[in-house]
Amino acid sequence: MRALRRVGIGAKLVAAAVLVLLVASVPIERLAARDMEAALLAEHSPRAAVDAAVWRSRRTLLIGMGAVIVVAISVGAATTFFITRPIRRLTRFALAMSEGDLATRAPLRGSGELRQLAHALNHLTSELSRSIAEVRTERDLLAGILDGMSEGVLVLDRDGRILLANRALRAMAALGEDVLGRSVIEATRNARLTEAIQLAGKRAEPVDVEVELGRTLPRRLLVRVSRRKSPACIGRDAHGADHDGASAEPGLIAVFHDVTDLRRLETIRTDFVANVSHELRTPVTAISTAAETLQLGALKDPQEAAEFVDVIDRHAKRLRHLVDDLLDLSKIEAKSFRLSLADLDVAPAIEHVTHLLGESARRRRVTVTVDAAAVPPARCDRRALEQVLMNLLDNAIKYAGEGAHVTVKARSVDQQVTIAVADDGPGIPPHHLGRIFERFYRVDAGRSRDLGGTGLGLAIVKHLVELMNGSIEVESAIGRGTQFTVRLARAA
Repeated sequence: MRALRRVGIGAKLVAAAVLVLLVASVPIERLAARDMEAALLAEHSPRAAVDAAVWRSRRTLLIGMGAVIVVAISVGAATTFFITRPIRRLTRFALAMSEGDLATRAPLRGSGELRQLAHALNHLTSELSRSIAEVRTERDLLAGILDGMSEGVLVLDRDGRILLANRALRAMAALGEDVLGRSVIEATRNARLTEAIQLAGKRAEPVDVEVELGRTLPRRLLVRVSRRKSPACIGRDAHGADHDGASAEPGLIAVFHDVTDLRRLETIRTDFVANVSHELRTPVTAISTAAETLQLGALKDPQEAAEFVDVIDRHAKRLRHLVDDLLDLSKIEAKSFRLSLADLDVAPAIEHVTHLLGESARRRRVTVTVDAAAVPPARCDRRALEQVLMNLLDNAIKYAGEGAHVTVKARSVDQQVTIAVADDGPGIPPHHLGRIFERFYRVDAGRSRDLGGTGLGLAIVKHLVELMNGSIEVESAIGRGTQFTVRLARAA
């Protein structure tokens, strides 16, 4: 039985045909022999008897051959049915595998070549499932890496159509979901980037370019465009073409680095250096000029000497204030300005700051009114709160003008403690309100410098209020005065 299972399909068909012919040949041979024997015995019989014997022999032979044919057809049909049934099962399995169903397995029935074929198909399915699982794992890993990158990645085919754009690039350039399959100029509307991509397709080395992408909030992006490496470079020349002349270049890849914040910081640094240099130049020049005048003989005149000494003193104080404000601002922005938040009554802090600035208010004939009765404690830092109030109240006294009125009010509103510093001075033009918290920004630069302002006070105020988890806002109208409102969290 085991030897029979090892026999192939072709051998089985041949054996079956031989067996049928052998079995059928025995009765045919016997019938033919009997008829011929009868014919020989009747050699001297009449011709009619001989003809009858020959006809009977032919009829017997025809009937035997017909029987053999019928038996052979029956055996062939039965053999075909039993042989093709496992083949049909294997065909159905192969079709299911081609449609993506890799969970099924071919039945290991039958023997010989069919069993070997079923085993080979099952092995192929297992290997294919393993390969697909590995490819999916690598694909998911690559997709996770690309989506987790802060850099944007753009992959193009040889025709310049977009094959891939990761999540970071979609956010940077405000690309839609339908970006795949489109050209770069269609997706980004940026001619500079398109030119860089075209140039990279003609050069072996990468192309670097800085572009601005996005519509509502444009981003400055540093882009490096280079050719994608082909997994196989056999048969290519130095220009990336096959020997038959067809291009084998797989496409391009562009990596985008968002340098918007870096460029903004560079601009801020440049402006900061320019502003500090400008702010330092005036007092340093004044001090240098006054000292030189004293050296040239003004010391001999007591009245002139006193005036120039006053100039030196005033501008030296201005330099000191500028340096102190710069140091405070640098500490605040570097997160090294430590606050100790606690439940604090704001009324004593307001009274303390008002007392310190009392002499300055009297010199300018400014009336300061405080209304901070029955205000619950706020969550804040005492030193930071006093510095905030000092800057706001000092600005109000300086810029409100002589004879003006300044009011400091504290209230409890919606789980917050609000402190409002208001004056009835000339007010601030509306186009300045959005920038007055910027460093070195002045509404009236000349008047501010005359009054000794550094241009950093409100920037420091805003940072300190935000460090105390609060907020500050300004309201102003020309001819009706200005009001700064600080909002702090009320103590629990």
